[in-house]
Amino acid sequence: MKIVYSSESRIYCLEGGKKTEIPCERSAKYRQTVDSIRRRNEWKTTGRGAQFQGTMKEYEDSSDVYVDMQGLCGYDGRLIYSLTLDGSSCLYHRGADRSENDEGLIISSNTLYFGGVDYYDGKLAASMGHTPDERHIALFDPPSPIYNEYTDGDSQETAPYFSRSVKGRLYFSTCGNARGDHGGVTAVSNRTGAYIDTDTSEMTELLSDEKYDFLSLKDDSDGNLYYIRQPYHTAKPEKFKISDVFFFPFRLIKALGGWLNFMSVIWGGESLNGKTPDDMIGERAGRRSRRDLIIDGNIIKAEHLADKNGREEPLLPAERVLIKREPDGAETVVAKGVLDYAVTPDGEIVRSDGRYIIMPGGEKFKAHLARNLTVL
Repeated sequence: MKIVYSSESRIYCLEGGKKTEIPCERSAKYRQTVDSIRRRNEWKTTGRGAQFQGTMKEYEDSSDVYVDMQGLCGYDGRLIYSLTLDGSSCLYHRGADRSENDEGLIISSNTLYFGGVDYYDGKLAASMGHTPDERHIALFDPPSPIYNEYTDGDSQETAPYFSRSVKGRLYFSTCGNARGDHGGVTAVSNRTGAYIDTDTSEMTELLSDEKYDFLSLKDDSDGNLYYIRQPYHTAKPEKFKISDVFFFPFRLIKALGGWLNFMSVIWGGESLNGKTPDDMIGERAGRRSRRDLIIDGNIIKAEHLADKNGREEPLLPAERVLIKREPDGAETVVAKGVLDYAVTPDGEIVRSDGRYIIMPGGEKFKAHLARNLTVL
């Protein structure tokens, strides 16, 4: 069994217990191009002249280039994947063997954002939109870049998946956006499970509960439906507590110190402890990235990423479960703390818990944040 997956925006293949990386030429060339441009302009921000002019800046390599791979699927023995490279988003296809050097472009755009993808029976479904917080379902005839959109509105349709048991049925998750006075998304509704008939364009809501999100709907050839269910969390205003009265003087002093520090940065160019604005922003961003990891609305704290007392703590909460629903409606919990999964042609489950890929027989293989699991 050959399993392809993405991890930290790179593609890997797991076969016979051996893991190999499948090169993504577009991503590598983009990093090289950005790095080359920075090296050519390095003289402007280094040396005594730059120091004198106040343009001195530490050289940055291409490691901080924004590369995001949100979708990956099989394509008649090949692969299709979605990439976002800074301000550009695209769909590419290539061979599933690392030795093949035949990457081809399906579509690239500076005004579209591509997410999850699935290919089946000659059709490619993609989650895409003109803004990152609005996604809809579109169908392609790859490798043609021409597409038709099947959903619309101020919503997010994600994780498209063609039914393997009902012809023309396409599963996905959907939620509505709530926007503030300035047009930004302030909250999203709970994610419901739905499907659309690609022949009639009729949409049907299949799974809905205001207390849960329903994610990554898939089925097998026997008509069994699988999906990830997790509690729906929405921001709630904090209630006033008596202890707030006692902490008020300390918070007031902290606020005064913050204001003085702010004025020092504005008028003096550095904080009271001698750090520049760039230093402070970099430190805050670093702490945030190390502290939090957001997966489908779940904020995972850093302590859950690290080992405690020699034991590996679960990466995802146990309430995030993979459920199997049989054609008669009977439901069973297949596994807890599931990040992603794939259904094999035999109806077995390969899943990821964020640390390992777990095979149908229980064998585990180390794989950090493995997503977009695809069985070839």
